[in-house]
Amino acid sequence: MRRYDYGQMLRTGFSYLVLSTVTFVMCFPLIWALSTSLKPKDEIFATPPTLIPHTVTLENYEALVTGRPQYFQSGGQSVDTGATPAQFFTRWFANSVIVAFGATLISIVVSTLAAYSLTRFSYWGRNIVPYFSLLGYMVPSIIFVFPLFLILVRLELTDTLWSLILGYVCITLPFCMWLMWAFMRSIPIEIEEAALIDGASRLQVFRQVVLPTAMPGIIAAAIFSMIVSWNDYLFGRVFMNSLDNLTLTVGVMLFFEGTHVDWGLLMAASVLMTVPMAVLFMALQRHLVAGFGAGAVKG
Repeated sequence: MRRYDYGQMLRTGFSYLVLSTVTFVMCFPLIWALSTSLKPKDEIFATPPTLIPHTVTLENYEALVTGRPQYFQSGGQSVDTGATPAQFFTRWFANSVIVAFGATLISIVVSTLAAYSLTRFSYWGRNIVPYFSLLGYMVPSIIFVFPLFLILVRLELTDTLWSLILGYVCITLPFCMWLMWAFMRSIPIEIEEAALIDGASRLQVFRQVVLPTAMPGIIAAAIFSMIVSWNDYLFGRVFMNSLDNLTLTVGVMLFFEGTHVDWGLLMAASVLMTVPMAVLFMALQRHLVAGFGAGAVKG
């Protein structure tokens, strides 16, 4: 006859209850934003407020995706508010994708090559460079803004996507290089020596042996760089002037400006802004843990 351990079952049930409660509390802002984005305008300010919409509508998402102009009611008439943030949303989304991918690509290529050089070749200072790079990451981003802005003015790159790409590389490259340096140290050099003895060139060894082995570290560094570039507000606010070149983090703030705030549109924009990074993180979190774990052990 099967015997049940009621004490263990009670502890397991309590653990699940605590974890479920903590998860719900942490996710509540996103749940509320999703709920508000799916409500019609007259239900958003209903009293008492509702978490589950009585009527589900996609009009806020449609307005953002299609760039439909917005109107508000005044004296029984629809009044055109002129150009609104919703009309620029798809452009800002595309700008954020370009900037995040561009900065990540440059950071990964440079940090991987730098880490390989630091761990495989002997020259003065190679042992202190990784620690100085990590120290550079600890400096607040605001310190880089003014010098970078002067450089970008000289290069005539202000108010261009290149200015943000270069700015984000300055933020992400130090940590990516330190992470890749720690990960490269975990790769046995004997594997590369065996390939060299078999007649492979240094480039072939790097491409066919080192890169596949270092892929968890590369993915972890890429996720970090992508999230930082996607969520940054400071550089986008300082380096950009025209509406066409803004990124999502700066553009979404414009929903607050003016006398009329459309909370449905704002919440829909926030949800669409969150989804790409959430999907990316969930899809690659296994590699992120492996990459950071290797860095923690060998660093």
